[in-house]
Amino acid sequence: MSRTAARDLLTLGETVEAVSAPIPTDVQARARLVVAAHARDGADCRMLLDLLGLTPVENAAGADTPDHSG
Repeated sequence: MSRTAARDLLTLGETVEAVSAPIPTDVQARARLVVAAHARDGADCRMLLDLLGLTPVENAAGADTPDHSG
C-alpha cells in the first residue's frame, strides 16, 4: 500500500463515526450491489463486503441472511 493510501485510510478512520443502529436490510442489499459492481473480482468483492460488515451470515437452515451485528 502506498504512503498516500495508508494516510488516507488513517484519516478516514479518524473522521467517520461508527454506526450503532442496525442498517436496514434493503440498504444492505443496495450496498452489496454497489460493492459487487465496483469490485475487481470475486475475492475483491468478498474482502470489501467483509470490511464493510456487509457479509451475509448463514442461519441454522443454511440460508444466507444479513449480518445485523453492527
